[in-house]
Amino acid sequence: MERYLYPFYSKVLASPIKTIIIALVFLIALFTGLPNLSISNDFRVYLSKDNPQLQAFEQFERDYVKSDSATFVVTAKEGDVFTRAGLTLIEELTEASQQVAYAYRISSLTNYVYSTSSNDEIESRYLVEQASSLSDQQIAAVREIAFAEKRLIKNFMTADGKLALVFIILNLPKDEADPSLKVTEQMETIRDKFRKRYPQFQIDNGGSTALNATLARAVASDLTTLVPLSYIIVFTGLFLFLRSMVGTIAIFILITSCLLATFGFFGWVAPLLTPIAGFAPSVLLSIMVADSVHILVTYYHQLHDNKDQKTAMLESLKINFMPVFITSITTIIGFLSLNFSTSPPYRDLGNMVAFGVFIALLFSVTLLPALMMVLPVGKAADKPHRHFMSDFAEVIIRYKKRFLIVMSLLTIGLVYFIPNNKLSDNWSTYFDDSFEIMQLVKRIDGYLSGINVLEYSFQSNTERGIFDPKFMQQLEAFEAWFETQNKVVKVTSITHLMKDLNQLMHNDNSDFHQVPESAELAAQYLLFYEFGLPAGVDLTNQITMDKSATRFSVSISEAGSDELLALDAKAQQWLQENAPAIKLSPATGLGVVFAHIAQRNIVSLLQGTLLALVGISLILIVVLKSVKFGMISLVPNLIPAAMAYGLWGMTFGYVDIALSIVACSTLGIVVDDTVHFLHKYILARRAGNSAEDALRSAFKRVGIALLTTTTALAGGFLILAISHMNSSATIGILMAVTLIFALVVDFLLLPPLLLYFDKGKLKRYSLFNSLVR
Repeated sequence: MERYLYPFYSKVLASPIKTIIIALVFLIALFTGLPNLSISNDFRVYLSKDNPQLQAFEQFERDYVKSDSATFVVTAKEGDVFTRAGLTLIEELTEASQQVAYAYRISSLTNYVYSTSSNDEIESRYLVEQASSLSDQQIAAVREIAFAEKRLIKNFMTADGKLALVFIILNLPKDEADPSLKVTEQMETIRDKFRKRYPQFQIDNGGSTALNATLARAVASDLTTLVPLSYIIVFTGLFLFLRSMVGTIAIFILITSCLLATFGFFGWVAPLLTPIAGFAPSVLLSIMVADSVHILVTYYHQLHDNKDQKTAMLESLKINFMPVFITSITTIIGFLSLNFSTSPPYRDLGNMVAFGVFIALLFSVTLLPALMMVLPVGKAADKPHRHFMSDFAEVIIRYKKRFLIVMSLLTIGLVYFIPNNKLSDNWSTYFDDSFEIMQLVKRIDGYLSGINVLEYSFQSNTERGIFDPKFMQQLEAFEAWFETQNKVVKVTSITHLMKDLNQLMHNDNSDFHQVPESAELAAQYLLFYEFGLPAGVDLTNQITMDKSATRFSVSISEAGSDELLALDAKAQQWLQENAPAIKLSPATGLGVVFAHIAQRNIVSLLQGTLLALVGISLILIVVLKSVKFGMISLVPNLIPAAMAYGLWGMTFGYVDIALSIVACSTLGIVVDDTVHFLHKYILARRAGNSAEDALRSAFKRVGIALLTTTTALAGGFLILAISHMNSSATIGILMAVTLIFALVVDFLLLPPLLLYFDKGKLKRYSLFNSLVR
């Protein structure tokens, strides 16, 4: 390897301007792909197209109604909405909603179809017409009717009448960029106009499009605030440790070039990014620092030993190339294991970071040395740090038994709490309360409706279909059972309408508020009702066109994915035991789809992590040319993530789809510290030093670099804690905690293990020496 690397290093250092120009041309070729990038803000991007739950959900949408929606929420600041002003506002908002792009069905309190019967005929009309001209008596009558209509309450108004909803179903185009953002901006324009006209009411806008727009805005906010902050924190930390402005500027240029190259490359090969890509710059910024820091720390060590600039950099490259190469490979393997994720955005994140790490490796051994040759020679306050590390090594050697016992107990104590982590995902916690939509969601959850919905499409097991009285009676019993379940806010089914129609067809006699006595009657009632509906109104959102299936919706207040799946499992069991007329059908809905993917994602990522661990371990055994050191390296590689998840189990007690990627993502980064430390230790041992002296050498040569990189990495990840996207914030915190534990383990546990298990002499020949010497 020496005959290839040494001439290469020499050429880079001999012709730094030429190297910089080549790197610049390469960077421009990739950078020009940046304008092609766009970010999808549709929640469906989290799901693979072949996801069976997504396919079932899309079939449900084709059968009944699209899930894309926008809403106006009107809340009376005093009294309720049943005033002339309140009803006029709702009626005008309903009319204004027709201006919203892609709207095809608008439902509200005012255009609710109210039915009456006369001479065995059903007459249907809107509940409110020309609200501004209604008399006080007419308003009182509307109020009385509305509170008596069970199908209105918790669908379009709250039980106390203080809050009402205008619900817009949308047919968003799939080939248009950011349709949700377009709809949300239109909704906000309408909202703001009515807020000025009706100050006595609070008017908000929500729906799935508002959530999608919030996702886009949250990503934009992170990119414009967190990335600059990460830069400031990381490079401030680098300057404080390196004590060299020149070195810090060189790393700044290097990292900026790597980021531009990475995102430019994906602009050419995969221009449609997912929201999780907004997390990539902070991750890459932190990871890319590691390689350059090790090279510069050794470079400044050589300068302090009175070597000239070129010789110092050449020696640094010879010493650090192999560990930098190995740590880059292990980091790439760790992030590529995210391809085991069942969620496309996390696969994209893994591929993007893996490519960025490769670019960082390439630039660290070419562009960085060239820059250091061109920039003025800098000095680093290095010696005090070396003395500190030497003193620290003495403490570890002297109290090795105590450190081994304490670290073992700490590890066992934290690992004990890993089972406390509940596997659960909840879309309503993806953003913090700084967004109006999240404030609205929390305000209406359980009050107007639940933020989670279990959707069912039920068919009959009999030939008489969904109008069979047995089918309807069992559906009604199923509804009654659901209403007794924890967190269920309301249940909606066709039985409500059929009971109302049966009562109407019997002169509004409440004794007949039950499902019709025969399938023929039920079918006739529904046919009469449909004939009497106003133009543009139909029942396709409740019954399929061929009348073979009916919709059954369960609204549930804030619940995690584990709770939703458990509730559906109970429902399936109840149906199997109590409803033979109903064909079993699992629940669907976006909440359920995410619940299933969260469960599968953990399993698939665990498999990916294990596979990556096997691959990394084999690489380390081959590179270290020692099964013993390869096995010892497993301890500091495995323990940090286990300790971090244990601490998380002690404090927060949940792992969602975002946090499930941390073990994979940090595995390769954690290996970085271990490889650099073992590399310096083994070099010293194979040079004839005792284990104690080898530890002293390792701490002296690499201790400050490990401390610097960990501080920079942890600081870069911790800045994500202020993200308004809770998924980014929790990932950043857990990754930072994992990396801090990695440094603690490498400094306090790995050395005692080496002292106890690495006894005797080692051969002077090593694979490291053969490769880099």
